Amino acid sequence: MGFIFGVVAGIIVGLAIIVAFVRSENSRSARRSHLATTIAAFAKMSVEDSRKLLPSQFYPSWLTWLNSHLTKIWPYVNEAASELIKTSVEPILEEYKPMVLSSLKFSKFTLGTVAPQFTGVTIIEDGGDGVTMELEMQWDGNPSIILDIKTLVGVALPVQVKNIGFTGIFRLIFKPLVNEFPGFGAVSYSLRQKKKLDFTLKVVGGDISAIPGLYDAIEGAIRDAVEDSITWPVRKVVPILPGDY
Repeated sequence: MGFIFGVVAGIIVGLAIIVAFVRSENSRSARRSHLATTIAAFAKMSVEDSRKLLPSQFYPSWLTWLNSHLTKIWPYVNEAASELIKTSVEPILEEYKPMVLSSLKFSKFTLGTVAPQFTGVTIIEDGGDGVTMELEMQWDGNPSIILDIKTLVGVALPVQVKNIGFTGIFRLIFKPLVNEFPGFGAVSYSLRQKKKLDFTLKVVGGDISAIPGLYDAIEGAIRDAVEDSITWPVRKVVPILPGDY
């Protein structure tokens, strides 16, 4: 789920507004603190929960705004993130490649035209030095991903990864908080919980079942590589302001 780097980069300015809001609320009077607690409670609700309690004209706009913004910038996120994910995940795939393979690399990788959708937002207190946000995300995309694999006997096969479906919770940590725009020095991201990760494999112009055990071996390698690279407590740090993070 490394593609979240592109998502984080694309919505960073909007999230900075939320971070600044939370920080200011924590420094005000007790009455304002109670208000912040109420707002945080609303943030923990899913879209469906909020709609059950509130008419549409009172529905909190955080998720709607984030989803709308992400959809607009997704073509740029796709272009920037696809190459980054490819170069980041490929060495991990090589590390986890099945014993029956001599090589496991991407020959093509794009995230496609369908943007992920946020379905829940939670703000977590973390002692005042930072702000932690958890975003529940769902993605049923149309990426174009082809793996170039080679077996130990020299057989080369192009394998397409398709029908990807993902639902999970990503943790974003904005830390340290500073008095300079955008209000934090760096943001780190991690996959806190994977609820669903589905995909299918298909040999381009052939049948992957022709080599017994190959499908399961490649599927396991992909799952291990992706999950081990960003699953909490593993995290990726993106510096925003100059400093040692």
